[in-house]
Formats: sequence, C-alpha cells, structure tokens
Amino acid sequence: MIALLDLRQTLDAFAACNDDHDAWASFGWVHASEGDLLAARFWLPADEDAAFDDDGEVPEAVQALGLSACLEPATFADVLDVQKRQRPLSSLQDYAEALAYYAEYDAFLQVDGVDEALGEAGAAEQDAARAASVGPGIFAAFELTLRACAGEQIKGAAQRVAQLLDIPVGEALARCRALPVLLGEALDRRRAQAIKDDFEAIGVRLQVRGFKPFPWMDVPVLR
Repeated sequence: MIALLDLRQTLDAFAACNDDHDAWASFGWVHASEGDLLAARFWLPADEDAAFDDDGEVPEAVQALGLSACLEPATFADVLDVQKRQRPLSSLQDYAEALAYYAEYDAFLQVDGVDEALGEAGAAEQDAARAASVGPGIFAAFELTLRACAGEQIKGAAQRVAQLLDIPVGEALARCRALPVLLGEALDRRRAQAIKDDFEAIGVRLQVRGFKPFPWMDVPVLR
C-alpha cells in the first residue's frame, strides 16, 4: 500500500527518527508530486527495492499517482538541517522553498543575513528558538541535569557522573554535592533515555528538558 503524505507529515516522519543513520535506514527514497511542495504529496518507501523497480525506475503504480523521485533521504535531511541551522524557527513554507531550491539547483538555499562562513543563525535567533523549546537539529533533542541527590545516593550518582563526563570520581563527587550538574545537551532520544534509566536505577531522578525539531510539533518527552 502506498501511503501518501503532505509536506508536514513528511517532515514529521523524518523528525520521528532518532538520528541521521536512523533516517537513512528508515526510508529508501523521497518521492513527490510535481509543483508547489506545500501542496505536493510525498511517499517514503521503506527501502530502495520498494522505491525503484528492476530497471531503476519509479514503480508504475507510484507514477500513476503523479509521483517521481525527488531526493535521497540523506540529501532531504541535509536540506532540512541546513535550513534549520540558518533559521531555527523556519516555517513549513521556508522548508518547502529550501527543498525546491535544492531540487532545482543542486545547492543549498542561502538565507539572507546569515554568515556564509558559519552557516548558522545569530545568537539572538538561536536564543529565541531555545526559548520556544526548538532544538538545534531536525530530530528530538534532550538536555539532562542532575538537580537533587539524597546523601545515600551521592556515591552512586558520582560514579555515573564521572563515567558520563569522563572526569575523576573525586571531581564528580564534589559536583554532586554542589549541584546542579549538567549531564548532557542536544542528546538524541536513545542516549538521553539510557542516561535517565541509568540514574533512575539507583533512585535518582534527572531533570529532563526536551527540544522539538520543528515549531509546530509538541515538546518531546522521555518515558
């Protein structure tokens, strides 16, 4: 069955992946209908075998729906990521324009006012995105902080902090007594969940702040 998506659903499908490698493994290609990408329909085949027939062509059933090959998943994700770095609070229209530009010119759209050498938004825009709980990339991101630790838990917590931050246990112990301790920023979901679970195994709860990939999404949470 060919499940057609609109642009927002397609971006959400990419954002639901854990990271780049997960996205590349999840989709064989990005097929899309012609014309304005805001009004286009997309299909994300599970692998390249589904994306193309034995002759390397888009399957007839997909062509009959008005779809053709658009971009490789890795390239599609890169276009989103470049646009996001230049304008963290980009709208769906902004992403549509960036994708259309790349499809036509095989180059990333350069946003006015962004330093080409740095390729990212200024501090004010990045701060505004953070305040809106929009993360730095196109996948969910998490910030973990140790803010409270009972006396009987300090030793176990310090051991985990030392391993996580690659610092001596003595230094980790001092940090756990001082608090708070930032344990990680822009962590992907799997990594953040593993750290959270590790601390909870000794009864220590971490403060978790989630950052959504796109402004229209809900803030992500861990289990």
